[in-house]
Amino acid sequence: MNLPLNILINNAGVMYCPFKLSEDGVEMQFATNHLGHFLLTNLLLEKLKTTTEKTRIESHIVNLSAVAHVGPYSKGIKFDKLNDKKAYNDMMAYGQSKLANILHSN
Repeated sequence: MNLPLNILINNAGVMYCPFKLSEDGVEMQFATNHLGHFLLTNLLLEKLKTTTEKTRIESHIVNLSAVAHVGPYSKGIKFDKLNDKKAYNDMMAYGQSKLANILHSN
């Protein structure tokens, strides 16, 4: 399909899941809530830019997040502990995925 794309809204997510790794070996909440959005945005970025050029209507990317990013904010995203089953905390993992959304948006 050769349709214009004026807006991308990244809103998919999971919350407070038991520890599980994605098929790619990444903690599931981080993979779903952030990496999926990151990948989709990067795959569609050229289409969004092309639409803006052709229609002269600015395209937008909207990344929805949650206030849960506040929990891990001061410590940041602990990439070295992301896939550590022993250190896993479902609420902290969710918060880190939401913090990643916000950091990606800026």
